[in-house]
Amino acid sequence: MNIIILAGGEGKRMGGVDKAAVAVDGRTLLDILLSQLDPEDDVVVVSPAIIDGITTVCEEPPLGGPVAGIEAGLNSFEHAHEFTAILAVDAPYSAAMLPLLQAQIGKADVAVTLAADGWVQPLCALWRSGSLEAVIHSLGETRNRPAKALLKQAGHIVEVGGDGTEKDYDTVAELEVLGNVTLPKAH
Repeated sequence: MNIIILAGGEGKRMGGVDKAAVAVDGRTLLDILLSQLDPEDDVVVVSPAIIDGITTVCEEPPLGGPVAGIEAGLNSFEHAHEFTAILAVDAPYSAAMLPLLQAQIGKADVAVTLAADGWVQPLCALWRSGSLEAVIHSLGETRNRPAKALLKQAGHIVEVGGDGTEKDYDTVAELEVLGNVTLPKAH
């Protein structure tokens, strides 16, 4: 499958740092997430930062929001696989949901994680690539659009109950439950 990892936010709630470079017990959030992926999958990280050894792209101009980032990621793939996953770097264990999402998608346009707290997690989702492309096209302008805007345009959505691995960590205090947190220098 194609996998888009969004890692290009401003990290305001973490003090303005590059969230992909935040480390827990010596491993960056990005490394934790990448270590869970199948090496056969095509992965792109959406970030204004250049990350050694990893395909990165960025929406132009940068900081255009999640939908603009997803569009940039989708447009960067050389091969269109049947499925495209969308994950966020601040949910470092979310790749564990991909097999469950794939098992549940059936004929739907998208399988999206419904977290234990009742929130739909559009940044822990598996799309049919053609459906994602069509939804992005139907939105027109993608800058400064929330990820949930994609779901509002989808025809058939399957919500899949999360197992806790989909949790995103927005603050240093939240991350500290995972281990010792080391922050990179602020942007």
